Amino acid sequence: MNSTKLIRSKWFIATFFFFYFGILWGFFQWVYKSEILLRSLYKSNGPPDSDQVVMLYNSMMKKVPGRQDVNAYYRLGKILTKAEKRKEAIKVLDKIIKTTPENQRIRLWLAIELYNQQRYREAEKHFVILLRNKTG
Repeated sequence: MNSTKLIRSKWFIATFFFFYFGILWGFFQWVYKSEILLRSLYKSNGPPDSDQVVMLYNSMMKKVPGRQDVNAYYRLGKILTKAEKRKEAIKVLDKIIKTTPENQRIRLWLAIELYNQQRYREAEKHFVILLRNKTG
């Protein structure tokens, strides 16, 4: 069978595209591993796997979040809270507040978490900012 007939063969084309798209899918999974894991942990109803949560936390905390990353870090905070890792959740919320200080919803969540951890002075600062913004 010469190369022209081989390339025109339906089986060759089907096999070629199967492997081609398989490689693309694998590359996609590798590149977006953290985002896929974040989404699956956020949407799951059960308790998250502690090892996966720690891996995700470590990889995301190495980065400086931009305004476009606030939702991802918010989800990470929710996952950490669900996994009973509240100190790490506070670190994530603090990182978000530094990026978007005007976000009252996240500031309130941070203040409540700090209060629940008996870090009253830190919580008070955030409550004062919230009250100042509410009355001002």
